[in-house]
Order: sequence, then structure tokens, then C-alpha cells
Amino acid sequence: MSSIRTTQGWIAILWSLWAITNACLFAETGFAAEKPELTRLFPAGGQIGTTVDVEATGKFPVWPIQAWSDTPLIEWICLKDSGKLQVKIAANTAPGLHWLRLYHENGATAIRPFLVGEALERNEVEPNDRPSEANKIDSLPQTIQGILNKRADVDLYAVSLEKGQMLVSTIDSAKWLQSPADINLQMLDTKGFVLAENLDHAGLDPYLEFIAPRAGTYIVRVFGFPAAPDSTVAFSGGNDWNYRLRMDSKPCPFGSWLDFDMQSEMESDRIESMPGTHVNYENALLIKGPAKIAGVLTEARQANYLRFTARAGVNHRIRVFAREFGSSLDPTVAILDAKGKQLVQQDDVANDPDPDLRWKAPGDGEYLIEINDFHRLGGADYRFIAIMEERPANFSLSLANDLIASNVGKESEVTVTIDRESDFKGTINITAEGLPATSECSVAESKDGSDTSKKVTLKLKSTAAFQGPIRIVAKANEPTEMVRHATVPKGKTAWLSVTAE
Repeated sequence: MSSIRTTQGWIAILWSLWAITNACLFAETGFAAEKPELTRLFPAGGQIGTTVDVEATGKFPVWPIQAWSDTPLIEWICLKDSGKLQVKIAANTAPGLHWLRLYHENGATAIRPFLVGEALERNEVEPNDRPSEANKIDSLPQTIQGILNKRADVDLYAVSLEKGQMLVSTIDSAKWLQSPADINLQMLDTKGFVLAENLDHAGLDPYLEFIAPRAGTYIVRVFGFPAAPDSTVAFSGGNDWNYRLRMDSKPCPFGSWLDFDMQSEMESDRIESMPGTHVNYENALLIKGPAKIAGVLTEARQANYLRFTARAGVNHRIRVFAREFGSSLDPTVAILDAKGKQLVQQDDVANDPDPDLRWKAPGDGEYLIEINDFHRLGGADYRFIAIMEERPANFSLSLANDLIASNVGKESEVTVTIDRESDFKGTINITAEGLPATSECSVAESKDGSDTSKKVTLKLKSTAAFQGPIRIVAKANEPTEMVRHATVPKGKTAWLSVTAE
């Protein structure tokens, strides 16, 4: 019996030594099997044509790590210390929203936003909780990168203004930086009296226009509450409550949108609906599609009317943009016949507060578009831009997530959602492109009227590890050859992450 115990004892000792040895080897390789995590970038943006030092927060079992950007004009470089990055922003980089993903052979991080602007950018300097400590803003326009990094944190910025001078302050935080903060903006005098404030403008992010009643120094105060309401009744904060404060001397109410391509489209070749002019269908503004109309509901219980001619059976799309870019208008849109009888009406679309109406004309003739506020309110900031156009048969496809995770040797599924617009009846073939030679993907067929009409599942299998962007592509030959790429949330790029099990 004793010899058996001795043998068992030696086995236990040898097993422990083996485990310790392998644990040490595992540690020396940086826990390579662990996937990286990226939870925050600070600063989360930079000025065009500059080089910025950025701190990445998260877990990085391997460093340096590889970096992917949605544009080659933004170059990310890993510095010596873990989490320290340097980003070079080329002079011809497009302003607006860009993306970063960090990865190594054992996984990829979630994609993170990085905002690029044209104005001078700098980081806040702590402490700046009291008026005497307020960071001085000596020129406009200027962008400040800040963090409400502790409970009850308040950040203050001092600006000298002439009498009648305008200061416009815009916060980018919850909407674009994925911050959990609901930030408030206030304008104070040097004695601490609140002169103006704004809570929400573009989503939860505020925007404030202030005209100085007299020459002197004024204080911009930034503080916040949790975006997801809880029992907190005081100012709060956290290490991921980052924000970007943009200050300028001219109004930019649409600037909170930050989709610069769409803003450019909105501004060009549009018809101005004069305030108070087209407020009943007898005086409706005559338009001819495609048309882009800018207007404002200046008074409560006011509507705006547009008149157009349509042909029987022709599909139309009417989009109204308001809440998306920070307007106070909560828009509804309706189609009326020539006598004012409502045919169809739309308010929100899923989680989108702005309507996107698809409509087929029941017959030849004149029709009216009625744009209203859901609460029947109005004012100078109840602005909208409406786009009306005929829509031939078409389709689009989308993915619910941008990160497609898979294991070597195992089959994974990718769900693709199809939107058939304007009675599109064609058969659509969908697959993945941009795959490495070690990966293969099935071709899924979507047929109108079947259970594959609106959704298909792709089968994807890989024989080796891979990290990189891919495309989900659809092709149809009816009525003409059409090719479409799948979209992913907020303009992100689909990424395939294949790792060892």
C-alpha cells in the first residue's frame, strides 16, 4: 500500500511541475490565446494634417499589436509601452467619422470610432472643476478632448467674448464616441450664474448657441449623468466618459451629425421652403422629383405642404431628416390626395426618429406631402430637409454585426438581411468576397415569395487563422445586372476573425 502511495505522490509532483512549466511558457508568450479588448481611445479624435499621441484602454495580451483603419490616410503606430499609440492624420483625410480595430492572430477588438476635424484640437488640463481653474480658450474655432473621469466631475472652459459675439458649443460623446454619458452644456458668467444651457440635441449630445450680452469672460461648463438612467441623482463620471467639445463663433446646428458626405448632399441643390408660406395645401410648394427641400415649422400646430405629380404604379421614397442632425422637430410625413384626404402616414422607423416612407401611387394625378411635428410644436429650430424621389425596383442587404467570429476547422453561420424595395422580384445570389485562400463560403440564394426572400444564412469555414476585412456581396440579373454590398451598423466594415479553438 505504501509503495502505491509513493508512486501516486511522484505522479502528483511531476504533474504539478508540468503544469507550472506550461503556465510559465504561456505567460512568456503573452497569453497569446487571449483575445485583445479595446474599450476606449483618448483622445478619440485629431486635427487633419497632425500627429497625435493616443492612449488605448483595454486588454492587450500581445504588444505591439496590429492596427487596421478604414482609410490608409490615417496611420496607426504602436509605441513601446502597451496601450500607447501614435496616429498620423494625412492632410487630405476626409473630416468626420473614422474607425480603428486592433488585432493579432488570436482575435480582434471591437471597432472604435475616431473623429477627424479641421479645427485646432487639444486635450483638457486637470484640475478644471472651479472657475479659477477653467482651461482658457484663446482662439476659435477649437476642439477640446475631455473626460468626466470621476464621480461628480465637472469641466470648465473660459472664453473671452466681445459684446454681441456668438459662441457655439457642440458635444460629441454618446452618439459618436459610444460614451455611456448623457452630457449637459451650460454657459455661465464668472460668478457662476447659468445664462444658457442645453441637454440634448443630436441624440443625447448637446449643442448650445450663446450671444454675449456684454464684453467679458464666460465659462462653458460640461457635466453629465448616466445615459442609461439609474438611481444617480448627482453629477457622475467614469474613465470611459469621454467627450469632444467643439467651439466656434458661427452656428452649425447640423454639425452634430458628423456625416460630412451626407451634410454636403443635404446642402447642395436644395429648394428653400420659405417659413410661413406653404402652411396649407392650397399654397403647397410645387416640386418635381427628384427634389430636395429645406424648411422650418416656425409655429405650433403648423405643417409644411409640397405638391407633386405622380404616375399610377410608380414607387416613391420620401425621407425627412430632422432629429438625426439635431433639429427639435419630431417629424411625421403623410401623403394626401389633391383634395387633402390622407392616404398614408409615417412617424418613426424602428429606432430611427426620422420617417422614411415608401409609397406607390394608386393612380395618375397630383398628390400632397404633409410634414408635421408629432407633438404639434414649432419654432426657429424646428428645421427639416425632405427628399422625394421615384424609386425603381431595387434591393439592399445588411449585417447585424460587423465582427464575424469563427474557429479553425469549424463551420460558422452569417445571417444576411435583404430589403426588397419597390416590388423587386429578382433572384439574388449572396456570398463573401475578400476571403483568404484558406477560407471558403457558400452561395446563398434569395427568392422572392419564399422563406429566403428577406433573410439568408451563409456557411463559412476556414482551415487556418485569419484576421481581416471582408465583403458580403449580392448579385442579381433581373431586371438588369445589379451588384450590392452588405452594410453594417453605422458604416463599419465587416471583419472576419478566425482563430484556433
